Amino acid sequence: MPRPYLRALALALTTAAPVFASGPVTKAQALDAIHAFESSAAAGVTASKAPQPASDALANASDTIVKYSLESDDVVVDLGASSVPWLDTGTDPTAVARSGERGVLLVAYLSGAVRAQLQSGKQDPNPYSGWVAMLRLYHALKIREGIAIPEIEALVARQINGTLESYAASAVQRSRDSLRSTYGTGGAQSKQVVAASQP
Repeated sequence: MPRPYLRALALALTTAAPVFASGPVTKAQALDAIHAFESSAAAGVTASKAPQPASDALANASDTIVKYSLESDDVVVDLGASSVPWLDTGTDPTAVARSGERGVLLVAYLSGAVRAQLQSGKQDPNPYSGWVAMLRLYHALKIREGIAIPEIEALVARQINGTLESYAASAVQRSRDSLRSTYGTGGAQSKQVVAASQP
């Protein structure tokens, strides 16, 4: 099934590497990038339909969000298999964010997680806010592009039956348990909670 929106968005993300070479991203820049990404994604802006500045802006917003979520001490994100089951957790998030529908949904997840933490002023690896943002975009993509990702459909089912929030809390615990079993309990806690499900 042709997916012009996703292909165009992935192409736009692929061309946006310069932000990773620049200095640290500020909180204000991250919030602006989240707003730009969500506005463009919700409106269905694509590289093929939008003028070049719009597709460049979307790509830059996506890269800014990924960079901020990975490098800022203001936020902590869970990129473990329990929290991002639609991705291979052994893959570099900066590369995934530029690849197809799963990458676009990763950026939406990071947007929701980062915004919730910046608004509350507290680090919280709970994936619930990220999932809600990701599911909003997933529903739009499913309608526009006809995509269906089984791992995300499982989250949709939990959202429908009202167990998504409690499942998010258990996802964080599964990620912590996985980290402890791989790395032990000693030493400083990592800035990010990244499940190490692979040896």
